[in-house]
Amino acid sequence: MDPLEPTDDLLESLYVVNKVAKQFADEATAAYERGDLTESNVRSARKDALYRTKTAVLSRVVAHDPSRVSGEYHAINGDVWLFLSVDGWKFHQPAYAIGGELTDAIETSNSRSDPLDAPYVRDSTVERSDRTLEESLSRLADAGVNANDHLARPTVTSEHDRIVDVRWSFLP
Repeated sequence: MDPLEPTDDLLESLYVVNKVAKQFADEATAAYERGDLTESNVRSARKDALYRTKTAVLSRVVAHDPSRVSGEYHAINGDVWLFLSVDGWKFHQPAYAIGGELTDAIETSNSRSDPLDAPYVRDSTVERSDRTLEESLSRLADAGVNANDHLARPTVTSEHDRIVDVRWSFLP
């Protein structure tokens, strides 16, 4: 794994990716509930890719310099999450996502077996960036992390058996 320096530019792009992934999750659910299975599948596929992109970036940041990353374990909806702080930017990750060796390198304030009860509530009013998803994904791709590489499949099947490309066309 190639380490990745956690510059403010990189972390801001990661923040935007994380916010949009949360929006895609909500939009996928809403599309499903209104019966638009194609839109639900597209949003869900992209959401998953954005979360995998986030994990890839955070793993490479930890590999670069674990001392710049701190964490604490949170219990959220019955699952244990690792709440990471990197130079003032904060991200939740499933506790297992970045791998045992990298997770062990992070200084945490509590143990996975004793997580803080921290109910997670999305606050869509918090904005730390006016950067677009396109700009953010392009900057991450320039740093060597292409979101298209993190799609489970480049296409989904529509409700009418059409093939729909879910890749971001502006990425290399």
